[in-house]
Amino acid sequence: MKSDLNVILKDAPAAIRRAMIEDAANLPPGAALVMARFWSAVRAGNGNLSMPDAEAYRAAAASESTFRCLLRALSRYAPQVCTAPARAVSNEWYAQRCKPVAKRTPGAEKPEGSTWPDAWRRMKPGLDAAPVKCRTRQRYVASIDRCATVVAEGLASELHGFLAACELSEAFLFHPDKTRRVKPVTAANYIEGLIALGARGGVAEESLTAMRVIQRDLREQATLAEKNKHERLSGLMERGGYGHVADRIGELRARAHRLPAHSAARRRYMQQAVVCAIIINKPPRRGDLVAWRIGEQLVREIDGTWRAEWEQEKTGAVTETGAIWPEICEILDEWILEGRPDRLIHVRYQELVGSNWLTLDQSEPYRNLPSELTRSAIGVPSHDLRTLAADYMRRHDPSHAADVIATHLGHRTRKAGEAYRADCEGAAAQAIWQAARATIAAQSAAATGKRA
Repeated sequence: MKSDLNVILKDAPAAIRRAMIEDAANLPPGAALVMARFWSAVRAGNGNLSMPDAEAYRAAAASESTFRCLLRALSRYAPQVCTAPARAVSNEWYAQRCKPVAKRTPGAEKPEGSTWPDAWRRMKPGLDAAPVKCRTRQRYVASIDRCATVVAEGLASELHGFLAACELSEAFLFHPDKTRRVKPVTAANYIEGLIALGARGGVAEESLTAMRVIQRDLREQATLAEKNKHERLSGLMERGGYGHVADRIGELRARAHRLPAHSAARRRYMQQAVVCAIIINKPPRRGDLVAWRIGEQLVREIDGTWRAEWEQEKTGAVTETGAIWPEICEILDEWILEGRPDRLIHVRYQELVGSNWLTLDQSEPYRNLPSELTRSAIGVPSHDLRTLAADYMRRHDPSHAADVIATHLGHRTRKAGEAYRADCEGAAAQAIWQAARATIAAQSAAATGKRA
């Protein structure tokens, strides 16, 4: 048996061949043959023995089960071999499991409002002529598009009124497809767009007033959710705030390092770590974060410094991080290397230019991914870390924090940061009063001492 293995595994590196021969009695079925084909393919292509390329994996395995067997064998008998290139092959096998998705043909985009019900399309000229800012109109149109999708699915009525607003609210909050559910404040914004269309399209005021009842209820739900957010943040602060987040990043990286480079679990741990790290440097909104592309919004300079600059989806304003902290640059390098040696960082970066930074390919992840990653890592959604950053600034320098917070969080208008500004003004007033009280007490004590 051992002599047969020695012949079969003739192309495998000596250490790997020896490890498999010593464990001959426990070899999984097919492991020896697929490893033999793999190392023969590596040598035939003059590949790097410490990090074979993807072609060797393709040549060795003609089925997904055989490919998975190869990865398990490499993890067990060749843990020193970097299997990062196998991830591309793994993705190819996963893609074959899924149903093909029809791709949109460039230039075939539908005209604005073409998916709306006929009654809504007839109201559109009124909305187009309304004296509102261009960006506000764009937001209304996008919101109406979301409502139209729900109506097309048969989940809501197209007639403006209380019933339609109720059905839309229910669909937005509890859609059968969980990935399409939104927060109450988002649902309120979508319905607001439909109300604006009706107001410009001649819908009776009674019907619009009824819809506004549902909209106000959604906003009240959002206010309650805001209170829950403060409870979550209090819990995070009790665990150590940013210190706890930093500790979790370290734990996630340590877990990732213990797994092979091709492992999906390793990738998930590193995703969690890198998203948390980026957010504590400067917290972008999740819709902006998922859209970053390497070499465009997220750039690595030749000296290893990473920078991010992007146009905010919500405000249209451009913001940037400046030079990202060196510790976080190190995590970004680790993330894109996916287990490859450090010396390959420049090559790897050039390979990924134009790729989405969270998927490391051309696809863009779903919007809620950052929140899912931070919630699984530290117990709170990504947006809570924006509030946590503001809270730290308010505590540090309440008299100047409001303007710093506006810049750090990317608020375009004063109104956008009213809640933060009110907190800062309250904290500043409290600090002034405490200082004044201390001065009065000191003066009183001094005066009492003089009389004595």
